[in-house]
Amino acid sequence: MSDPCFRVDLTKEQFVFSAAHFITFAGDICERIHGHNYAVRVSVEGPLDENRYVVDFIALRDAVLNETQALDHHVLLPQDHREILVTNDEQETTVRFRERRWVFPNDDAIVLPVVNTTAEELARVIAERVRNATKEKFGDALSMIEVAVDENYGQWGVCRLPW
Repeated sequence: MSDPCFRVDLTKEQFVFSAAHFITFAGDICERIHGHNYAVRVSVEGPLDENRYVVDFIALRDAVLNETQALDHHVLLPQDHREILVTNDEQETTVRFRERRWVFPNDDAIVLPVVNTTAEELARVIAERVRNATKEKFGDALSMIEVAVDENYGQWGVCRLPW
């Protein structure tokens, strides 16, 4: 018989952020800029430690909260899209998709290491950042982290990463 595996799930009222984005779909259609009130859920899996818990809830909560607060009230832009081109200078971030063009103050835009700013990609970025922020504190005993991003009250994009 194998050892039991335990999981901690956190869904907090504070794990929300409001942000604008636009994505491409169906190959080459670029939707209009719009916003969501995103919600985030995080789970980590692993054995119980000497204190009989998987991780410190507060440390995990704070790492997720740091990420949601950083994204709040920004325009989220893709760094790696082949047709959405993002450039910036000392004051402005300019975005182009074919003949369309948007300009934002640098402080209002966040360029993310994604191809498209979908809920699934946002979940991956948050999961990677939370894992990196807590790896030293939580160590190597965990087996996975999973982040889910809800962009429209029941439409979840989920990413599960090995720890």
